Amino acid sequence: MVDILTAKNEDGLLIYLTGSYSRQEILAMRGSHKFTCPDCGQSLLLKVGDIKVPHFAHKSHSDCASSGEAESSLHLQGKILLHEFFTSKNFPVELEKYLPEIRQRADLLVGGQTAIEFQCSPISAKDVVRRSAAYAGMGVKPTWIFGSREEPVNSIQVIRLMEFQKEMLIHQKWTKYLLLLNPEARQFSYYSNLFHISGNRWVGKVRGLAAAKQTFPFAAPKNLNRREFEAVCIIFAQARSRFIRSQMFAKKRYQNPFWLLCYKLGLDVKNLPASIGVPLLGSECIAEHAVVWQLEVIQGVKEGMRMSDLLSSGRIKMKKRSNAEEAAAVLEDYACFINAIETPNASTDKQTELLYDIYCKSVRKLRK
Repeated sequence: MVDILTAKNEDGLLIYLTGSYSRQEILAMRGSHKFTCPDCGQSLLLKVGDIKVPHFAHKSHSDCASSGEAESSLHLQGKILLHEFFTSKNFPVELEKYLPEIRQRADLLVGGQTAIEFQCSPISAKDVVRRSAAYAGMGVKPTWIFGSREEPVNSIQVIRLMEFQKEMLIHQKWTKYLLLLNPEARQFSYYSNLFHISGNRWVGKVRGLAAAKQTFPFAAPKNLNRREFEAVCIIFAQARSRFIRSQMFAKKRYQNPFWLLCYKLGLDVKNLPASIGVPLLGSECIAEHAVVWQLEVIQGVKEGMRMSDLLSSGRIKMKKRSNAEEAAAVLEDYACFINAIETPNASTDKQTELLYDIYCKSVRKLRK
């Protein structure tokens, strides 16, 4: 069955189960009224259980165009909290607004211009892209919020982002971040200042914000200060060490990019310079591990190649739908860093200072 919070009664009036009715009133309503879906007109069941929040449900095998999979209690609670949040701030908000032009139902439509998608379960990255594009095509800005029961630990830490979550990142001003909501704790969380290591592993800043302190447009996370950036570098150094250890067990080393590049550059794999495998903003557009693509840049610089040519050569692989110009800029940043440290064994403080300066410059570029 498909669970929703909005229905029409027999008089055509919209009924919202957003906390304005007591349990007794809902039970009385269930016994005295009939309900239909405001989108497809089919009959709905009013369900009042002991665990899940009260909700309406399509009957089995509904062919409602706006219906999807059954919703969790977390999803229903989140929509109720978000509706309460926008209402309390006097923003015009429509709950579970169906948009027939694109055959999509927004969890909430704020001011007729912002679609809030509160997603609590994994979906395909293609679905996120498709839904976002459909909203944008009709002049509606999509904003994705991921539902979570986790209590955030405010710190710089390793973050795992699935493919669909990467498509949910909010691009605002000079930053991009994942916005999360724990409706049970009434708390938002931010995963921001994201530096990609490899695969689904990133290093970033996690920060919680009580729903009562949230604003709209949603508050944007702050840039990293020097101390926070040092913490990013420390975690990156740990990830770098683990990667190098893993390569010691690699088979067919003559085909392994890490071993081949170290051989070409005359580097001792057991004592790789600390300047290789460092954090750079925007590197998620590159498919390889930070250590490997940075070795490739060093080799390219040694050969006198321009970074745009190195990228177009295919020696550094890009992620799908990545922008070649942005990727080339990341390679340029690393090439500048390598040239600036003068020696591969420069002090940690010197390297961190240079990397933090590149980070700050990258942020300023994004602000323009």
